[in-house]
Amino acid sequence: MKKIIVPIDFSDTSANALRYACYLADVTCYDLEAVHAYDGYDEQGTDFIVVRGSAHVHQRIHQRVADFVADNSSVVTLSGIPDVTDESPSIVVRDIIGSAVRVLLDQSEREDVAFIVMGGVGSGRDSRVTPVFGSVARAVTQRAKCPVLLIPANAGTPKINVAAIAFDTVTRLEALSSKTKLLRNALALRMHFVHVEHRDDSKERTTEKKLLTNMVAGHFPEYDVEVDILPAGDPSDRLLDYTLERDVDLLILGRRKSNAFLRFFVSSASSVLAGEGGLPMLIVPLDE
Repeated sequence: MKKIIVPIDFSDTSANALRYACYLADVTCYDLEAVHAYDGYDEQGTDFIVVRGSAHVHQRIHQRVADFVADNSSVVTLSGIPDVTDESPSIVVRDIIGSAVRVLLDQSEREDVAFIVMGGVGSGRDSRVTPVFGSVARAVTQRAKCPVLLIPANAGTPKINVAAIAFDTVTRLEALSSKTKLLRNALALRMHFVHVEHRDDSKERTTEKKLLTNMVAGHFPEYDVEVDILPAGDPSDRLLDYTLERDVDLLILGRRKSNAFLRFFVSSASSVLAGEGGLPMLIVPLDE
């Protein structure tokens, strides 16, 4: 059974990510795992010296994570339909010693992990392991082996109805469409393809011709979609403006091994992710 991983840092943002992951587990029939990375010590403080990773520390940390999960998982999904058993979703709670980035990257390499759902920024609390959760989110999106869904801070549990796949070539668009098929169907998403024009006219004509040829021939896509071509310019500015103008709920981006644009975009978009009602983003690794 495929699994959804949700990092827990006890922030409101990770609570929102957990709630949305519960909904995704419901509609995809995937299992759910809540994972907390820590340094082996109990940061709540004790009156005595403890050994790193001791059973006492593990028990206290595990209970904190379990309590957080119980408090922030709901029996009612976004569809408004309570679980028929009237019990909280079944969630495996795991606490792992190590840096948050390393722990999550290791989880992303598991064959049974479908994707990671995490907050774009987190608590911002002082921590020996994760002093700035936003930096963890950026590192994970740039290196994870599985798709990563970033949930913005202060946005509550998002309702995702309209998604846009941003692409630069038709080959990568086809790959992104294929890799997001299950999520697209499970959420019954209304889809857009969005492309920022190349500054090179000949390259742009080639891209648009290939897409038009495939669509006319009926080879791709196999679902209804709107295609939006944006004027040449800074891709991050164009895409962020576009998502606001078209009321896009989810922006889907592909990540290649060498992708300076994605690194810049995720970094420059951090203020948007942190803002009230920010934009969820799905970062999908591409095999190139």
